[in-house]
Amino acid sequence: MNAVQAQVDAAFDLAFAERCSALECRPRTPDDMAFLLDCAVACSTLVGLLPDAMLAQQAQFQRAGHDGAFPDAMHRIVLRAGAPIGHALIAWNAADTHLVDIAVLPEHRGIGAARALLGAWLAVADAHALPATLQVSADNPARQIYARLGFVASAPDAGAPSVAMRRPPAQR
Repeated sequence: MNAVQAQVDAAFDLAFAERCSALECRPRTPDDMAFLLDCAVACSTLVGLLPDAMLAQQAQFQRAGHDGAFPDAMHRIVLRAGAPIGHALIAWNAADTHLVDIAVLPEHRGIGAARALLGAWLAVADAHALPATLQVSADNPARQIYARLGFVASAPDAGAPSVAMRRPPAQR
């Protein structure tokens, strides 16, 4: 990890703590892989439509794809009372920052975990004057949350399963 990445990571952790004192946030460790798999399966929109084994396989492929495409991304695990309940994978570079993945276990939604993750991400992006980008499924209700945070969807490709969204840095 380079010095700039370490600075961004530390700023993110501080911004998260300022937004949600009831939860903790820490870097991902190899011990988190089982949780990340369980979280991906539990948060899938295909739960109940596909066997859990197939969802787990899809989650493994997705994780490998994310790790391969964003090897230097910051990965944070959110804890509640010491137990993991969610995570965020965020890529930072000189031109922008990209939310690669975010998820909170369904039984822990509504307590501010995602709001704290997103708020910390955008606070650091704004502090570094970086635009923030993400991809979201076209039918995901989270699009409304992102829109309220200032994200604007690009013109969707006809039939595309996801939409690119971008938020310019806040003016200081």
